[in-house]
Amino acid sequence: MLVWSRRLLPLVIVATCAVAAAAALANTTHGGPLTGTWSGYLTAGGKRRHIVIVVNARETAGSWKLGATCYGPLKLDSISYGYHHYLRKRGRGATCAGGDIDCLKRAGANLYDAVTSRLGGAWDSSGTLRRVRHS
Repeated sequence: MLVWSRRLLPLVIVATCAVAAAAALANTTHGGPLTGTWSGYLTAGGKRRHIVIVVNARETAGSWKLGATCYGPLKLDSISYGYHHYLRKRGRGATCAGGDIDCLKRAGANLYDAVTSRLGGAWDSSGTLRRVRHS
């Protein structure tokens, strides 16, 4: 019994360390899944605009909506520094332009959105969105 436990103990220690390291790496590099529906306000130049963002299960695409006539699909463009950069496309029938980039990153239970405007830095906006709970 003593020989068996001497062989098993190092294996248990290695396995425990591997699991802990993997969990720590996942928490620091990703911050949690972006998947789901998020709602909140973006602020730029003192103005607030309500936005709803939906991210698909693979985090490669989704949709955005600023109002009844301003909406469209999102497409993952790149990932850097913990941010997922999604290109806004204009939806069919929408009366506003697409082209902005939503840079999304988990912030605890929330989602931080830093928007790079197609019009330039003066129109950039940002805000923290909350997960929408479906009942």
